[in-house]
Amino acid sequence: ARMFESQIMNCIAFSLCLFVVPSLVLGFQPFSRQDQQGLRTNCLFAGPSYCEKCGTPMDTRIPKGEDRERQVCTDPECGHVAYQNPKVVVGAICTYKDTVLLCQRAIEPCQGKWGYPQGFLELGETTRQGAARETWEEAGVKFDPSKSELLAIYNLAGMQVQMIYRVELESDIIQEEGSQHESSDIKFVTWDEVPWNDLAFPTVTWGLEHARDTLRMTNPAVQERTKLVTIDGEWKVEEG
Repeated sequence: ARMFESQIMNCIAFSLCLFVVPSLVLGFQPFSRQDQQGLRTNCLFAGPSYCEKCGTPMDTRIPKGEDRERQVCTDPECGHVAYQNPKVVVGAICTYKDTVLLCQRAIEPCQGKWGYPQGFLELGETTRQGAARETWEEAGVKFDPSKSELLAIYNLAGMQVQMIYRVELESDIIQEEGSQHESSDIKFVTWDEVPWNDLAFPTVTWGLEHARDTLRMTNPAVQERTKLVTIDGEWKVEEG
C-alpha cells in the first residue's frame, strides 16, 4: 500500500512540475476543460496569461464555434487563441538476450528511481526515432528505429500520450560518450533483478510487466491504458 501511495504522489508531483510550476514561473494560468459528455473535469492545463501575438492579457472562455474553454486574447482586434495540447512521450524497453536495459534517474521527478529511457518527442522526428534518440541520450545505447515494435500506449489525463516501443539489441555495450546527464546509473539486469518496488512511475511498471509477459510473443497486442489524476488528487486507471 505504501508503494502504491508513493507512486500516486510521484504522478501528482510530476503533473505539478509540468503544469503548476510553469503557471507560477512563466505567468501561465490553469483552467478546466469539459469532456465530450459535457462533464467538467478539473485538469491542470496551463494557458498563457498574455497573448504571444500582441502581449494583451488572455481570458479563459469558449471561442465562437468551439465546445471547450481556451485561452483567448482579450484584444478584439487580435483574438488569438492559444491552443494547449497533450505532449507526446516516447520510450524504449530494450532487451538483450535475457536482460533488460534500465536507467536510474539523476534528475527530478523521482530522482534515484529506475526506469527505461523515455522523454518528449522532438519536432521533425518520428516516434520510433524519438525513442531511439532518448535511449542514446539517457543510456548511451543505439538501435535501428525501424527494428522497434510498438508495445504500449498510455494516456495520462489528457496531458501526455506515451508511446512505448520494444527492441531486441544486437549487443549490451553501453557507450559512455552518450549524453547521460539524466542517468546516475545504467545497466542491463535480468527480469528477476528488476527493482519492481523502486521504479519511477506506474507507467514504467506497466510497460516493463507487459514487455516481460510478452517477451516470447511475436507481434503482441499493444497495451492501452488511461491514467486520470484530478486536481483533487483522485486516482483512476482505465483499460484502453
